[in-house]
Amino acid sequence: MADMTAQTITLEDGDKAALQYLGAAVVLQWRNLPESAQQSILQQAESTGGLALVPELHEQIKALLKRSREDAAA
Repeated sequence: MADMTAQTITLEDGDKAALQYLGAAVVLQWRNLPESAQQSILQQAESTGGLALVPELHEQIKALLKRSREDAAA
């Protein structure tokens, strides 16, 4: 598995929309990703700096992925 040491991202004007679309694409393709890729993405999300802190980030991510699975099954 890749090294998931803390890293910081610096956002520029307009990057918020790009991150939203990229994040949405990852969520929509989540079930197609290998388990190792899913775990790497989750670990990186929890060790990324430079973004606003989100209380209970892990739980929010799990809830979003669950809703996505439910929407796909509907």
